[in-house]
Amino acid sequence: MPGASGAPLMDEPGYPNEYRAFYLGHAAGLDALRSCDLDWAYVAPAGDFDHDGTRIGRYQIAEHGDPASRITYADFAIALLDEIETPRHHRAAVSIREA
Repeated sequence: MPGASGAPLMDEPGYPNEYRAFYLGHAAGLDALRSCDLDWAYVAPAGDFDHDGTRIGRYQIAEHGDPASRITYADFAIALLDEIETPRHHRAAVSIREA
């Protein structure tokens, strides 16, 4: 996922260095999807999860990744289920952020 500057999110200021290997692994998986013939959607949080947050029932599709962005697990699950039930993104990576 690109950050606000268009550079990879892991190269944006504020991105935790300890997540770099995790990011690279997901980037490799996304590259594999882009090279196949399947219809796919890659859905990820724009930043990270709010591990202690409670569901608010809303979310937004983010234009780019943001290391400071947080979303609850419950709200991310709603976004994921919405995409499964009514696919809006095809062969695309989608970032989800709090509303």
